[in-house]
Amino acid sequence: MEFLQFVDIGNRECYAAMLYACYDLIPVHTVMEISWRYGLTDYTMPFMINVMREQSMKIATLERDNEERSAREASQQKIEDDIPILGKGLMITAGPGGVGQPYGNGIAPQATGFMGF
Repeated sequence: MEFLQFVDIGNRECYAAMLYACYDLIPVHTVMEISWRYGLTDYTMPFMINVMREQSMKIATLERDNEERSAREASQQKIEDDIPILGKGLMITAGPGGVGQPYGNGIAPQATGFMGF
């Protein structure tokens, strides 16, 4: 971790600058641990504020999308409930055989079991 080098030499401003420059590359839990261990809360706080803002925006977007999806599913379910069962095409009207075939595949079934003499 290169930004730990700035902490070791006492250059805290470069540490804060590296947090901004490598914002997408540094895991938040690593920044929190280093901030806690070395007392760098004041230098880390702007980074943490940005992380929290980004997370809250993502959560708000996900909640909005989830509400819209739930509303669409509810309206789709209501539409499906209003359609009569015959309109769905689920009822079987003809058996497996056709008009000229007495059996489904055209082959008579084999007799099984004991038949009298």
